Amino acid sequence: MNSYKNILSQALSPLLGLPSEEVAAMFVTPPDSSMGDIGLPCFPLAKKLQQSPAQIASKLSTQLELPEGFSKISTTGPYLNFTIDRQKMFNRFLAGVRSTAKPFGASEIGKGQTVVMDYSHPNIAKPLAIHHVRSTIIGAALCRLYKFLGYTVEGVNHLGDWGTNFGQLMVSYKRYEAAQPDQEVNITRLLEMYIQFHKDAGNEEGLDDQAREWFVKLESGDPEAVRLWELFREESLNAFKKLYRRFGIEFEHYIGESFFNDKMEATLERIAAKGISEISEGALVVKFEDDKMPPCLLRKSDGSTLYATRDLAAAEYRYERWHFAKCLYVVANQQELHFRQVFGVLEKMGYDWAKNCEHIKFGMLAFGPDVFPTEEEDDTAFGRRTTGSTRRGHIVFLEEVLDRARDKARDLVVDNAREDEVLQHADELAEMIGVGAIVFNELAQRRVKDVLFTWDKALNLHGDSGPYLQYTHARLSSVLRKYGKELPEEIDYSTLGTEAEAEVAKAVAAFPEIIERAVRENEPSVVSDYLLALCSEFNRFFTDKVTHRIISDEEALTLARVGLVDCVRTVLATGLGLLGIQAPERM
Repeated sequence: MNSYKNILSQALSPLLGLPSEEVAAMFVTPPDSSMGDIGLPCFPLAKKLQQSPAQIASKLSTQLELPEGFSKISTTGPYLNFTIDRQKMFNRFLAGVRSTAKPFGASEIGKGQTVVMDYSHPNIAKPLAIHHVRSTIIGAALCRLYKFLGYTVEGVNHLGDWGTNFGQLMVSYKRYEAAQPDQEVNITRLLEMYIQFHKDAGNEEGLDDQAREWFVKLESGDPEAVRLWELFREESLNAFKKLYRRFGIEFEHYIGESFFNDKMEATLERIAAKGISEISEGALVVKFEDDKMPPCLLRKSDGSTLYATRDLAAAEYRYERWHFAKCLYVVANQQELHFRQVFGVLEKMGYDWAKNCEHIKFGMLAFGPDVFPTEEEDDTAFGRRTTGSTRRGHIVFLEEVLDRARDKARDLVVDNAREDEVLQHADELAEMIGVGAIVFNELAQRRVKDVLFTWDKALNLHGDSGPYLQYTHARLSSVLRKYGKELPEEIDYSTLGTEAEAEVAKAVAAFPEIIERAVRENEPSVVSDYLLALCSEFNRFFTDKVTHRIISDEEALTLARVGLVDCVRTVLATGLGLLGIQAPERM
């Protein structure tokens, strides 16, 4: 269903000679609702149309036929303003929200197009750490958003499942196995082995040589080395999937670095055939015309390959397998140069699809002092460090943070419970709220910005937080329970008419446009901001008990207002679900 901005942009597009998407991005909300509901500032059009902004606004007001769903076109200096027909808006859009045909805001604009989403990518034999949470949560949200618009999404977890560290693990494992043969192998034990190896290697000469020998065995297909590698990988995946389930995440594919071992040489041959690689100081590189970008190193002088080599082979494989419309890499800001180089090599290879590869950057995550007050980590100007040396055992486990969030959320549930049923489901609610708090904290602002996590902010029922949105959903559900009747499929909303009701309805109607914008910008925070604004509009309406008493003796008005409540609840639940947050019925 088209939003009002889409309707307007399609009507204005031929008059302005601009794509409708570009026109839609120009709209603003007038500072006073008496001026209209949607405004078009004409300043950006002055150069193109060779007229003053005020002249452009005046001319457009006479040229444009009043689009469907609008009652008035007016001008305020350089602004062209549009007033929505409130009654048509209520009945058209609110009816669409409650339609059972498909979820409100969902579409098929991506039908027939595939998006590959590369995200999370932890290392085998190391538990998921808190520094994995940003890529995991942002990537999963983008997957849901793209699927909601009809795209086929191939979520890929590019595991770190190859390297000399596996030789180190094998040496340590053999020692553990000899000393403690009955000990269970799990990811915690694997981490202990990894840390112990580096402690021992500092004191025992020749241990590093043993590790290299084991890795050579693995590369050559030695049965025992392969058996151990498969054991480490399987136990790690079991642990990863357990945590992913807490976030409601399922990957379509786990394809790690090891998968591309036999594919890199062919990639290097194709690069050489294009004549774009050369030997520099014994290493194989691709140089760029841009002096500001250093050469992309493909093979070191000792013959070993690098991350760039694997990423190039992976990109070729992904396009050959899926013919993607987009290939998105959800990786931290620090890897910007790496991806510029990789995409640059793909372009030099002549792949026209290289332009569809994009680095989805994100900023750092740090903890406030209230999160781990007993930790002896160094403080930084931004916050407590979230990563450290795994070799020394300095790592913040994601499971630990999730468990703390759940425990703190349980206290919140118990302290604020007004119903016995809430207390009966306190553990389940605590998990929903704790996970929701972490997810929303990651998606509450533009992804390129650094994020500071504090319990006070993340678990604030009255602030811009996940629990606040969940609590609002529970309040909406409570109103429907109080009404106590099943709502009919069709509701007449013509009895609605106050300014507060109109603002809530406008906020609801904007949802499809919000989803499309979030996908266009690859920015889940667009949805987060919208949900906060929607709840704010609803709570303004809801708290005015005199003007907006929802359940009253006026049957038609009661039905229309309860219907409006149900629309807000439906959109809020859908939006939370797209972010990866559950919507509780009670809190």
